[in-house]
Amino acid sequence: MYPQPELLIENTRLVNVYTGEILLTDIATIQGRILHTGKWSADLPEPAQRYDAKGKFATPGLIDSHIHIESSMMSPAGFAAAVLPRGTTTVVIDPHEIANVLGLRGVSYMLEATTALPLRVFVQAPSCVPAVPALETAGANFGAAEVEAMLSWERVIGLAEVMDYVGVIEGAPRMRAILAAARRCGTVISGHCPGLQGPALSAYIFAGPLSDHEGGDPEELLEKLRAGMAVEARVSSFSESMTVLGAIVRELGHVPSNLVMCTDDVFPEDLARRGHMDRVVREAIAAGFAPVQALRAATLHGAQRHRLYDLGAIAPGKRADLLLLTDLERVTVDEVFCNGQLVACGGELLEPIDAAHPELERENTVHLRAPLREEDFRLRARPGESSACLHVLDLRDRHNRQLTQRHFRAQGEWLELPDGVCLAAVIERHGRSGHGSLTPVEGLSLKRGAIASTVAHDSHNLLVVGHNPTDMVLAAQTLASSGGGICCAAGGEILAILPLPIAGLMSPEPLEALTGQMTRLNDALHSLGLEGAQPISSIIGLALPVIPHYGVTDLGLVDVDHQRLVPLWVEGNTQEC
Repeated sequence: MYPQPELLIENTRLVNVYTGEILLTDIATIQGRILHTGKWSADLPEPAQRYDAKGKFATPGLIDSHIHIESSMMSPAGFAAAVLPRGTTTVVIDPHEIANVLGLRGVSYMLEATTALPLRVFVQAPSCVPAVPALETAGANFGAAEVEAMLSWERVIGLAEVMDYVGVIEGAPRMRAILAAARRCGTVISGHCPGLQGPALSAYIFAGPLSDHEGGDPEELLEKLRAGMAVEARVSSFSESMTVLGAIVRELGHVPSNLVMCTDDVFPEDLARRGHMDRVVREAIAAGFAPVQALRAATLHGAQRHRLYDLGAIAPGKRADLLLLTDLERVTVDEVFCNGQLVACGGELLEPIDAAHPELERENTVHLRAPLREEDFRLRARPGESSACLHVLDLRDRHNRQLTQRHFRAQGEWLELPDGVCLAAVIERHGRSGHGSLTPVEGLSLKRGAIASTVAHDSHNLLVVGHNPTDMVLAAQTLASSGGGICCAAGGEILAILPLPIAGLMSPEPLEALTGQMTRLNDALHSLGLEGAQPISSIIGLALPVIPHYGVTDLGLVDVDHQRLVPLWVEGNTQEC
């Protein structure tokens, strides 16, 4: 006897992501899966429930192939409430942000906090905690044992982005052991390799990583596609690669099966105003993808890339995660079904998410080894020297950071900052080493005051940028006492604070409240001189030692390309000063 459907969605224009066709049909579901697609005839069992799609387009639920939920600054439950009504039904997360703060406890928290969500959340085991061990201090250090343990946990489906591409190519023992552990588990290995081409790219792929989301020029991305890498078209709050990939798709005349889509890092304001994966698909269509091709890359390709073979399509046996759209090109999501249940309609959840609140959410994770003083935010002159030539981190191109040299004059025991230069301090905040560094930077539009943040990719130490020590201490101490977040001060007063008490990275507030706090913070940051719609984005990546070519961590100034620390003082030939 033919099974009785629990739900029959009638009168759809089904987007078949296998063939590229749009078919007038019905969709029958049972036990959270697709039972049948096709016109439901009268001789078949009467469905328990019928739902009239009224001719809307039926598409698979959207899949984000690579995201850090922590970058949304929302708890997992808050994030799910924000993205489900937009049509995202599955995300593959890399929790390396919270792992850098709390180690395995942080990854366990992300699993616990996502267990009962209507959003389908799969986890990849963070591979680089910290990103480069010799160059920074994180709250934990992951090796092969930790990775192998995580890969045995339920819903952990792969090894997350292998960012230490230099270590992979050069055969660093840590990376060799971690990749070997992933291969023993037979799991998907994700990559991160900006700028790699030629023999270096081949060596990286040969070692195991088979994806990249970092973008690049057309030549680089096409080479990676030809090499079989899953190239993840990214539309994030920091950058996008869709424009370049759109040109490649137009040239090829089709969307390669190894092109998938992701958001990587998305701020709450972007989620509220622009959307999530629905925005990514819109950007793809605007870049030249045909709508059905864009949807295929945002659904089926992501599912296949992560071996989630019961997701990514509307076909018998697949999970009944699907969307009803009124406009295919604008990706106007009207209804969202998860496991065959209607969960969102008209951009709103039908029921609030009853989220778990693990004990970890109430823990202050800002642990400074000593109270901060104003002298911690001043450059001390060398005894007997009236001036100095120092290396300065040049941030005029934040994706291509360089070093310059500047002349500093001594005023008593301290060095005065030249025009256009401010200071970046990175202070270890995990209660481990107590290390701290102070580096002059230029190219920021910061004109006055100070900004402090416990969001400081990827080790998430306490990052403070400013012009005067009084404001820098005030902003930093405010975060230390509040459990973390982002704070700015000027004239001895706090101008704005965005509290992020969950690991110093996330807020328990819903999207609307968090967006209001973010707007007030942005207004304050703009008043200090920072520019752009997301002014904090120019700050929070300074301490990431895997973005070419230089950065700053709690251990000092870092040469990313050669993975070494650079002395602050320029010795010998100082003609450039």
